[in-house]
Amino acid sequence: MQFNIAEFPALMLVHIVADLLESIIQTNDQWLSNHDTPLTHFHSRAKPSISILAYLTRILKFAPFNNEALLSLLVYFDRIAAKRQYAINSLNAHRLLITSVVVASKFTSDVYYPNSRYAKVGGLPLLELNQLELEFLFLCDFQLHISVEDLQEYGNQLLKHAMSKETTFSLAVEHCLPPSPQPSHEPIRKPSTASRQRLDLDNQQLLLKQKKQQLATSLHNKRHKPTNPYPTSCNRKPPRTILF
Repeated sequence: MQFNIAEFPALMLVHIVADLLESIIQTNDQWLSNHDTPLTHFHSRAKPSISILAYLTRILKFAPFNNEALLSLLVYFDRIAAKRQYAINSLNAHRLLITSVVVASKFTSDVYYPNSRYAKVGGLPLLELNQLELEFLFLCDFQLHISVEDLQEYGNQLLKHAMSKETTFSLAVEHCLPPSPQPSHEPIRKPSTASRQRLDLDNQQLLLKQKKQQLATSLHNKRHKPTNPYPTSCNRKPPRTILF
């Protein structure tokens, strides 16, 4: 199945990416519990209370981004993990997400928000977000370009991941599609003869009233027709002149 980067609903893609990241974070947390890893600028003191899905949804709502930016941050995470053995976990996921959204949005789109807005949406001080942005660029070695083929491949893999988990995909669809109208179970009642006669009488009275108003307006205009105080010669158009 081919993933459509331009037309795929962004909110649905957020649900799919959040589900994938949650599974990766859960696996990494289990592995890191038995291994010592160095702390970085992206680590928080405790696990944030907000989930990955709620955090990405908040960013999308108050600082919208396109599908290309969301796919790009996954590519950046894989590149960082491959080069620097840097694993995303529950302590650094949120700071990595808001920072990668900032970097990817600036690189993939001509329209983006100032860092002050991203900091407010992400719940970070502006100075800290600026430092994290620079740190993230060094982690990526300032290599931010991603080919269309790579983005398409990541999109296809995400779609396969969503289809393999039917519950996640169905929940994403339910959150993104508008609710379907509920059928009415009330019986259709036909108007009675008396009500139809009353409706016809009201229509006739309304039509008669409109005709009276039109007649009164036309008589008023005839009686108060303005006269032209200027002679006819003054109303003629001036002759056309040619300027050399």
